Amino acid sequence: MNKPIFNREDFTLCDVPVPKGYPQSQTHSGIAMHDGNYYLTTSPYPERKYSRWQFYPRYLLRRLTCGRIFPDGEFYENPCLYVGEINAEGHIPSLFRAVSPFPLTDTPKRKYGKPAYNSDPDIFIDGNDLYILNRAVYRKKETGQYLTELFLMKGAFTSSGLTCGQFELVKDWDSDCCVSPCLTKYNDQYLFMYLDSRSANDSETFNGLYIQEMNEINDLKGNHLCRKVEVKCNDYLPWHMSLFPHKNDLYAIIACVRRGDKSRHIWQMLGRFSNDLSCLTIFSTPLTDYNSYRGAACVRNDGTFILYTTTVFEYVAGSTAVDGRNVIVAHKPFDSILSVVSSKEYKLS
Repeated sequence: MNKPIFNREDFTLCDVPVPKGYPQSQTHSGIAMHDGNYYLTTSPYPERKYSRWQFYPRYLLRRLTCGRIFPDGEFYENPCLYVGEINAEGHIPSLFRAVSPFPLTDTPKRKYGKPAYNSDPDIFIDGNDLYILNRAVYRKKETGQYLTELFLMKGAFTSSGLTCGQFELVKDWDSDCCVSPCLTKYNDQYLFMYLDSRSANDSETFNGLYIQEMNEINDLKGNHLCRKVEVKCNDYLPWHMSLFPHKNDLYAIIACVRRGDKSRHIWQMLGRFSNDLSCLTIFSTPLTDYNSYRGAACVRNDGTFILYTTTVFEYVAGSTAVDGRNVIVAHKPFDSILSVVSSKEYKLS
């Protein structure tokens, strides 16, 4: 294992409030910039640790009431949108305020007898248009099968501020393996990607990365055939990802689990796509050794790489999270990062 790009002391804890009535917990970070402002998406996932004597009564009540009493963390896993508070010096924000006091959409209603949940929000800004992806996952009580619906919300930056629309159904899958959907624009084409993975569940299963190339965002609607992208990752198996272009290249932040790692520690890794988008190479040097969930990054015009990510069961000084899930941020010149990781690329045998 190579030494991480960022030391733990390089990170700053972010103040990202949860909606009223939610336990403090944040995961699934996404970041985008518009007109000098930073827009952050998250979804809370409070998962407190209880003693055995506290856990079993809560678990029993949850089962008897179908999740209405002491709901799982996934009940709160609803997409939220924030804007960073930038001080007079224009520093990278660690203090965020909610664009809305409520999540962008509520917990989905159960369709097949078991609780449903939201997951994996992603943010993409194109000019004055803002897009947020969110997936809803439904369980079938009789068969245990999962079904996934993907929704897209469009917003717009106007002279009077940011306006947000409603989520619209764009895809549905007979699976819950289609995780971490994301959008971006590269070489004048819109790109939609997702992972088929269970690596964080079993530290073994990664079935592929898929891409849909589009001339316009509306082409996202419908279950179009997506082509598979080769992933050079050796023993690091992707679990979640986000995308960001820089100059003439497309990059990804990939949350990976090392094959066979029973602790299922999640590493934040940097990846770069080939110019024809046929291959993603994940570099062997992790960005951080924090156990962290979905991360996201952008590169400012001055070349500063800014990474927002979310910790999992990690102690961070000053945190009020109930479960060690926090948003943290770090930054460095991107060229200095590339000079380190490019010399230590994975070579598949």
